Amino acid sequence: MSRRFDVTGVGYTAIDYLGVIPHFPEENLKLELDRLKVQGGGPTATATVTAARLGLSTAFIGKVGGDYRGAMMLMKLSGEGVDVSSAVLEDGALSQFAFIMVDAETGRRTILWTRGTLAPLRPEELDMKMISSCRGLLVDTLEPAAAAAAAREASAAGAKVVIDAGTLREGVREILPHCHYIVASETFAGQISEGRGERAALEEMMKYGPEAAVVTLGERGCVALSEGGHIEEPGFEVETVDTTGAGDVFHGAFLYAVLREWDIRRCCVFANAVAAMKCRVLGGRTGIPGLAEALEFLGEHAPGLDFI
Repeated sequence: MSRRFDVTGVGYTAIDYLGVIPHFPEENLKLELDRLKVQGGGPTATATVTAARLGLSTAFIGKVGGDYRGAMMLMKLSGEGVDVSSAVLEDGALSQFAFIMVDAETGRRTILWTRGTLAPLRPEELDMKMISSCRGLLVDTLEPAAAAAAAREASAAGAKVVIDAGTLREGVREILPHCHYIVASETFAGQISEGRGERAALEEMMKYGPEAAVVTLGERGCVALSEGGHIEEPGFEVETVDTTGAGDVFHGAFLYAVLREWDIRRCCVFANAVAAMKCRVLGGRTGIPGLAEALEFLGEHAPGLDFI
């Protein structure tokens, strides 16, 4: 089968309004924003942008409203070289967006978000030809019914499927058996393990049959479990400006590494590095590096590993 795209993402996109504040506010307090940035966001959408920056051909399938925010989302993705021809437009609906407060001292963020008035993305709205013809599929947990249908289709067609397991919502367990890599947040890990810790979470995720399970740990890096055993990969120290989107970037970089057929350790180290590099700039997408920049960073900070 000829592969139309290296990576197709099915899931959530948004517009992010990011503001830098001197400290997190107390109740009934007024603070002046130091900086304000407006850009595209969303887990799968930002992951596909990451894959595109790293040199892969990418496409995104998600739902947007017929308002200016929906148009801006698609424009931002297209501007990164991401194909949006199969995105779903819901006329008359208000698009999703997020307001993100970034602490000036630590770079940590608090996200306030809304789905707008969009109906959930339905499996019958998916372009299955685009999904079945990709080399790798990215899905998130915000559109579980569509993600399950897409993962089933892509896996059956021979694509590698990676899930950004952010929250254990209803319907998410139906996605997991079709995923080759379950890459989870600490929140998801706590939910699936019922608070028993990262190792227990990895073991629970491996019961669904993936090649590997991963838990991302922010600045601490990540842990993973595969047939080869358990590994812990520390994060990279950078001057952190904003952690928004770091997990999304990790997923895009991780799938890039999977498609390069690197072992699980190199996949984790590469994704850790690309996610850390993103954090040096305000915005979930602004600081995503290209491949040459990422390899140069790894050459300096992880000289014992081969990424050629």
